[in-house]
Amino acid sequence: MKKFFVNAAAVLAIGTAFAASQVRPVAASSRQAVFTLPKGYTKANLKKAYWYSNLSKSQQKKWLKNKKNAAWLKKWRKINVKGMQANTFDQSSWSESSKDNKTIVKLTNGHLNTSQSKTLAKYSLRLINQARAKLGLKKWKYSKGTQKLALEISKEYVANKKTIATGHYVPGIVRATNRVGLKLPSNYNYVEDMAGFKDGSQVTMTAMKKDIYFGLKTMMFGYRYANQSKVKQLSQYTEWEHAGDLMNTQGGKYDGDWDYYGFNVSYTNGTYSLHYIGVPAHLKWAYGGAYGGAYWGSFKA
Repeated sequence: MKKFFVNAAAVLAIGTAFAASQVRPVAASSRQAVFTLPKGYTKANLKKAYWYSNLSKSQQKKWLKNKKNAAWLKKWRKINVKGMQANTFDQSSWSESSKDNKTIVKLTNGHLNTSQSKTLAKYSLRLINQARAKLGLKKWKYSKGTQKLALEISKEYVANKKTIATGHYVPGIVRATNRVGLKLPSNYNYVEDMAGFKDGSQVTMTAMKKDIYFGLKTMMFGYRYANQSKVKQLSQYTEWEHAGDLMNTQGGKYDGDWDYYGFNVSYTNGTYSLHYIGVPAHLKWAYGGAYGGAYWGSFKA
């Protein structure tokens, strides 16, 4: 099942928790942000990277003693460097619109209002689906139910003073999934990928979009540092569990599946946590009972 193996340590390894906002001074020009994958970023390589990411440090060290394995990892890391360098919206001086430059992101009790959360959900979903298209994968779908789940999760983070710095707040995620009707087993995070950054309580829509973009870059390309300054250092590319989630490519039974998607932000003590929420479509029919769907419960996508 999606995100079964994702853990707090993996999220913190991204390094965005204490990053300053990625936004740069905005010039007059505007155009739509795009997200692409470099040559060599294949499903086969991503599956292998996902598998590698789930090994313990000692297991990774042992596996890399094989010269072919070490050569593969070095080549894969170089491919991901190209990915970080090819996707430049977060580092650019332009924005998606002049309106975005003037619009302040409005926080209500530490989370986004309905209108802006939907705007940013559809923005981030567009980028995710552009990456998925490069791998020939089905599109994720915006979902009112998953958008509600994203809001409930962000409320849990704010109420309990949790952030990207403390990792996935699993008890809160479980409570939120239960409230929207999902009946997921055990005490695990099945639905959240997360990034984050530090900034003041007021940021523009342009700044937020650029930080969401940078968060997706770090997850897709396994980059752990807080900004682009070490983008050429191969040692900064360490973890592809999030990429496996976003691409439903983990070497499992439900590879190639797609998710219902929602997005929200939580803001606590100067830290923005970005909640990219995906509910796998196969939960409708897989797992439990004659016809499956036991985990779906009464959830309305």
